[in-house]
Amino acid sequence: MLHTIFYVIVFLLTLVLSNVLNKVFPKLALPLIQVVFGLILGFFGADEILHVAPEFFLGFIIAPLLFRESEEADVKHILKHSKVILVLIFPLVFITALGLGFISHWIYSGIPLAACFALGASLAPTDAVAVGALSKNFSFPKRVMSILKGEGLLNDASGIIAFQIALVALITGYFSLPDATLKLVLSAIGGSAIGFVLIYLKNLILRLLEDVDARDVPGYLLLELAIPLSAFLIAEELHVSGIIAAVVAGVMSANGLKRTTLFDAQVAKLKSTIWDTLTFILNSIVFFFLGIELYQLVVPLLMSPVYSSAYLLLLAVVLTIGLFALRFAIIALYYWIQSIRRKQTFIAYWNDILLLTFAGSKGTVSIATILLIPRNVIDSQPVLVFLAAAVTGLSFLVGMFILPFFAIKKVVKVNNISKISILTDVVEELVKDSKKAKNPQGYRIAIDAYQERIQQLIIEQESTDLAIDYNDLQLLIIRLESEGLEVALRENKISMYTYRTYQRYIHSLESSVAHSLVSSIQFIYVVIVRGFHLLLSKLLHIDFGFKKTKDAIETTRTQITELYFSNTELILQALDNLQGVFDDQLLHFLQAERLRTAEIVATGGHISRLVNKAQPTNLTEMMRAYYLERKVIFEYESSGQLTAREAKDMRLNVNVLEDYTLASNQRSLLFDFLERRKK
Repeated sequence: MLHTIFYVIVFLLTLVLSNVLNKVFPKLALPLIQVVFGLILGFFGADEILHVAPEFFLGFIIAPLLFRESEEADVKHILKHSKVILVLIFPLVFITALGLGFISHWIYSGIPLAACFALGASLAPTDAVAVGALSKNFSFPKRVMSILKGEGLLNDASGIIAFQIALVALITGYFSLPDATLKLVLSAIGGSAIGFVLIYLKNLILRLLEDVDARDVPGYLLLELAIPLSAFLIAEELHVSGIIAAVVAGVMSANGLKRTTLFDAQVAKLKSTIWDTLTFILNSIVFFFLGIELYQLVVPLLMSPVYSSAYLLLLAVVLTIGLFALRFAIIALYYWIQSIRRKQTFIAYWNDILLLTFAGSKGTVSIATILLIPRNVIDSQPVLVFLAAAVTGLSFLVGMFILPFFAIKKVVKVNNISKISILTDVVEELVKDSKKAKNPQGYRIAIDAYQERIQQLIIEQESTDLAIDYNDLQLLIIRLESEGLEVALRENKISMYTYRTYQRYIHSLESSVAHSLVSSIQFIYVVIVRGFHLLLSKLLHIDFGFKKTKDAIETTRTQITELYFSNTELILQALDNLQGVFDDQLLHFLQAERLRTAEIVATGGHISRLVNKAQPTNLTEMMRAYYLERKVIFEYESSGQLTAREAKDMRLNVNVLEDYTLASNQRSLLFDFLERRKK
């Protein structure tokens, strides 16, 4: 049990690490990183602990993912391309199952033909999770993305049905095309009916709760999470398609009447957050388990003396080529017929054909499906599992490396100019308000919050290079602060208490620096030098209970102010000398921010500002800031300086910040301690 808990903790930490690596090295696809981590976890024994039954995997991971995918799917656009989607989920799946079955039996005649068909059926459907992972890196035309989503949502069901037909033929030696067709139709209809009924029952329960005024947001969310599990369970117990049941339930759940009530708004907000987190974890589990299964299933077979590793790898490569060749042929045939009917040139569809072909990657559903073959049915079951796992991995790699030749690399364009201008206007209004206020401290804290947001937008506006430049300039400021502090101590301009107090301020500056790869060496050097000076000062100037009298504290305040002003002159001069070397806008921002903080230090407000940040008491001022931000957003949108989409995103950000501010009534330990000292 403790081993399982340990591996769960390792999994969560690995999940965080994979995300960090993806952020640092964005060219490495997150799924690929997670598959590699899965292989590493398998090497360290995770495959012995984290073993999941195929039925559990399909019910607890794939069904919820497809349910959420279908909730978010643009059904109207999918129906627009229903003809090609039907080709992909029915003829293509069965032709692929038969084609790969004949190829594998021809190359490896020791495997029964029915077992080869079962292998082909498990590899036939495109995996919606794998397609979603690929689409994050590439920009597909909307029609292609709609086709892939529609296919991914529905062809798992047809693939599993084809597999079950092949499995029956393998076990009984009997196959009937009419019976297979009837089973396919009944399975699809039965799964759809279960999805409809479950959503009807959910809505009925919600209406009953509404009638007795017993609506509950957590209860609704738990009911929502239970729907895909219930759909899959009931459908499988009735021997119909659990995948179709979950998909239909998701489509019906998202396409009901939308009411604008406080309860519905609360549900929608929490539902989106919970599902986003859950789908991220489930998607990650899919690729981690793919890596673990590849290690568990592939490595032992390759090391076994019974089978030829080269022969098995060759068969996996041939099956992968056959998989994409069959997919290309069927899709090309469909569009060739369409070009004749529409009297268009076939070449016009060429890019869509290539995108649809190589985006058809397989996923862990294929492995989970092939694992449904009992070990006592066929001796070559390990070979079938190996081939399914190997082809799944190869198909995903082919999609990753081939698609860049046909798909447009997804580039997120950042245009924060209007946002920076809006927040700057808000800051100007807050400065005016602070001059009229009896106690301007609350406005200063609000201005600090907006200045931090402006700083982040400026960095995002340019590029990664600007973020690195910002780090380098921050390190320059820290180095100048440290040097100025050491000079002041050597010249006896400050006391030891002032020295150590200012050291804590410099340490707070260090914590705000993002440790990028480029600035790591500089950062370590600056920290080591500062730490050495601090340690040396503590050894040479031991404090035997220095009493902080009122006069001593006032002296320290004066010394800190003078030192800060002295360092400010050095920093402003250094930044001015860097004109033309670094981005002018970034330099001007840092200079303006330094002058603003110097003004706060001059008024003696820096200490009280730190206390107020620990326990904010400026609710009124923050509400005023959010009101001003909404007002300026409306003005920019009305004048055409901001698009409707940008305005919507900014309003959503204001809503989130406002909710957080209104809910932030917790007291910090630091503040409670200071309050107790006052008493």
